[in-house]
Amino acid sequence: MNDVYQLFKDLSNKPLEDGCYAADSVPFACQHKIGVSSEGYPTFFIKASGKDEALDITLEFIKVLFNRTCRLIENDEVREMDGYAIVSMSASNGDYQKYFIDVLCILLQELPDNVTIKILKTELMKIADLFSNLSKPSKKTLQGLWAELFIIEQAKSPEYLLQAWHISPNDKFDFNDGRDKIEVKSTRTVRRVHKFSLEQLHPNTNSNLIIASVFVIETGQGKTIFDLKDSICKKVSDLGLQYRLNEIIVQTLGFDFDKVNDISFDYQQALDTLTFYDFRDIPTIAIESIPESISNIHFDCDLSAVQTIYDKHFDISGSSLFKSIQI
Repeated sequence: MNDVYQLFKDLSNKPLEDGCYAADSVPFACQHKIGVSSEGYPTFFIKASGKDEALDITLEFIKVLFNRTCRLIENDEVREMDGYAIVSMSASNGDYQKYFIDVLCILLQELPDNVTIKILKTELMKIADLFSNLSKPSKKTLQGLWAELFIIEQAKSPEYLLQAWHISPNDKFDFNDGRDKIEVKSTRTVRRVHKFSLEQLHPNTNSNLIIASVFVIETGQGKTIFDLKDSICKKVSDLGLQYRLNEIIVQTLGFDFDKVNDISFDYQQALDTLTFYDFRDIPTIAIESIPESISNIHFDCDLSAVQTIYDKHFDISGSSLFKSIQI
């Protein structure tokens, strides 16, 4: 991915003729090209076969033009090439551009060698939907997302955690494999105080629940969300899961996406303070004590005096989810 981004940066310094793009072959898929427009925007040229009709896609940040003839300057030679889909991002923000290139590279690695227009349109619609989230409100704070990515980055099996990761506002738990659950709580204060909903401490009868607690303190010399994302991608070879990781990050951040590289958190402190709790040991309110007319109960709980799963020799052997994390 970084090689392709560097290609884009190198192409950005080349002079352009009117109506032309500076371009070069994508290293791992030479039939496709990475280029730069006269405005300096990253642009992909994806070779597709077939005669299917496909409507162009135009969104705030993303444009897809199907079955176009392109004028490309490649190796200082102007070439006119037919049968390409042109995918461009119209954003000057460097973080947006690098993310766009990363996601398109994952797509290109998954495409068959002779991709048809029909298949390509389906895949590019997913890309368009993904980046449409950049103009939506964020679903979580940067701190909360960083904490969840930290748990994945530290996991023994980040692949399993990525499959179990949930970000819908309707999800009660951050990780849920259909049986067991993990809820991640972070704090930026000096005390281990976290906010819980009453429902979060009362999972269904046949499920086990672990609470992960970590101190996430903003600092000038820490790691960003992108740093954690890149570290996770190095540990996960499955391209579908890499795409899911990128997808959830964009969906979660919304229009806070452009703040990501401006905010770092203390990685070493997170390592030093990460611990886990059995939900049964966390003080809560008995459901039978709550009048039926009262709902949506939330409360703060100080876990400083609560025993951790290490104190009680918590058995994780029967849970695939719990065995996937670094306990």
